[in-house]
Amino acid sequence: MILDGGGASRELLPQLRTVPVTEPRVNPGREMITRKRLGAPAGAIAVGAFLLMAGCGGSTDPLEVEPDPALAPFVGDWTALAMVVTSLANPDIAPDIIEEGASFSINVQPSGMYTAILTFFQQVSTEIGFLSVSGSTLTLKRESPPPKTTSTATYQFQGSLLILDGDTEFDFNLDGEPEAATAHIELQRR
Repeated sequence: MILDGGGASRELLPQLRTVPVTEPRVNPGREMITRKRLGAPAGAIAVGAFLLMAGCGGSTDPLEVEPDPALAPFVGDWTALAMVVTSLANPDIAPDIIEEGASFSINVQPSGMYTAILTFFQQVSTEIGFLSVSGSTLTLKRESPPPKTTSTATYQFQGSLLILDGDTEFDFNLDGEPEAATAHIELQRR
């Protein structure tokens, strides 16, 4: 998955200033995340977060919509409380795009079909696909919009939260070239 702009015009995106972090954020293995505000494009992050995952339900036929019992814990509506994208080149660059004003939600059906919606910089990006699970790995297979892609993330439930962690790409400096990154997403059931 590439978080890079999704068709948003750079001229329309505001340039944001660096803001110091005053409180530690939830991020296992680290004491504090340093954030830099950035003007990441709507589509870039849009599906980025939940495009970390994509997959199929229990069937090999993508048109079959029978319930997959393995997906029962994921079924329903989820809203992101945090979506931190960390640069591999400079781990001090780790914006939480939810804190930057984005919103992200996903609906998962018993068949594994999902709809993910990211709103960022007043632009909406929608992704539809199929989700599957194997062990502690969640796989998302995006069907729309094209191109079809497959992404994976590790998952864990912590109380009422679904935590997703995985590799991604993100255009941190808005030069049109996505950079290697990791994503940490905290989702709460609505």
